Amino acid sequence: MDTENKKITAILLMAGSGIRFGSLLPKQFHRMGGKKIYQHTLDVFILSGLFDEILLVCSTEKIEEVRKEIDPSIRIIPGGATRQESSYLGLLAAADAHIVCIHDAVRPFVTTEILKENISKAVQYGAVNTCIPSTDTVVYAPQNPLIHSIPLRSDYLRGQTPQTFHYPLILQAHRSAREKGVANCTDDCTLILNIGHPVHISQGCEYNIKITTELDLSLSEQIFRLRHNTITVQSPSSLKGKHFIVTGGTGGIGKALCEMLEKEEAIPIPLSRSSSPYAADLTSYDSGHHAFQHIHADYGPVDGLINSIGHLTLNPLADLSPQDIEEQISINLKALIFSCKCALLKKGAHIVNIASSSYARGRKDFTVYSSAKAAVVNFTQGLAEERPDLLINAIVPQRTQTPLRLKNFALENPDTLLDPSEVAQEIVSLLKQSDLKGSVIEIRKK
Repeated sequence: MDTENKKITAILLMAGSGIRFGSLLPKQFHRMGGKKIYQHTLDVFILSGLFDEILLVCSTEKIEEVRKEIDPSIRIIPGGATRQESSYLGLLAAADAHIVCIHDAVRPFVTTEILKENISKAVQYGAVNTCIPSTDTVVYAPQNPLIHSIPLRSDYLRGQTPQTFHYPLILQAHRSAREKGVANCTDDCTLILNIGHPVHISQGCEYNIKITTELDLSLSEQIFRLRHNTITVQSPSSLKGKHFIVTGGTGGIGKALCEMLEKEEAIPIPLSRSSSPYAADLTSYDSGHHAFQHIHADYGPVDGLINSIGHLTLNPLADLSPQDIEEQISINLKALIFSCKCALLKKGAHIVNIASSSYARGRKDFTVYSSAKAAVVNFTQGLAEERPDLLINAIVPQRTQTPLRLKNFALENPDTLLDPSEVAQEIVSLLKQSDLKGSVIEIRKK
């Protein structure tokens, strides 16, 4: 890709009002994984390192809000009443560009590979559209509700963004459309075709969805979860000398984590009924608060809180006593919430709440446990939005070989279980990063 001496500018369109989304808050400002959707999209463009300049085309009333949330080097300009007008205004603001890459800010799953191919083909051909094959049969019905014909599916693709162009070419296409009174075209490539210039295809991705409806947002949250199953650390920070409170740190995953933190030269502070020198019944707010006060008196604000406390009684609901039910809810949920409330944390500190793979669907014979773990995930996501000053995430391990697991499932094949140290290693990786928020990170046996 020969881009030497060529200025490459990205234009992210985010001036939409979200009418189809059915919310007073436009979809690009809804949160996913603790960050606004447009911020996820912007991150991909920044981290790609492909662009000399990135422009955000934003509704006028949101400009000041956005300006406070992004790097000052990112230019923001007011958008127009339609997508076409916003794209045109973005082009006018990018007057010194050679190549422009126009993208919907509500497509947060675009990849660096897609961007690279777009730019490379735009340099070669002048106009590029990102497309994927159609998996559905396409029906042609100009006289709806009657079908006229069913064309060959392989002849039709689904268009996405980015769409990337030689700057003079796309500017000419927009000016030609304005002269002809075309004012509400929803696709820049259509304007290119209207002036008789070919558009080449660049390979897209099924994950590169446009978030337009509530259903899209639900799907995007699942895509986000799947894509963050593996924790990657761009610039790993040292944990040396940092202090981490580990509830349930005397057994299972918590114990393995404390041992691994010591190897990282961090200071783990286990907290459970049997821990020393700090012991507490965390299901009691007063007992837990007292223990946390002692810790803070000795260490001050800490660098993180990892909640690994858990309890399971394997029985159908009909066979559980009220005490069994109360105990499972108290240990798996209430103690965790109390700990998050009581912990005194530094700005930018971590909260890691360990849930269970049963959070996504209730399980026979441990309905109370799985519902409490589902609540842990919900609580974590909500708290991440309440506390943007902290890095709050949920870890969801697959079945793990802990004393709790072995007590309730004694006949399981140990070869199918995660080792607690594997989960601990992923938590340590999470503690070394400084960006992920509100995520549900699944850990599976490799």
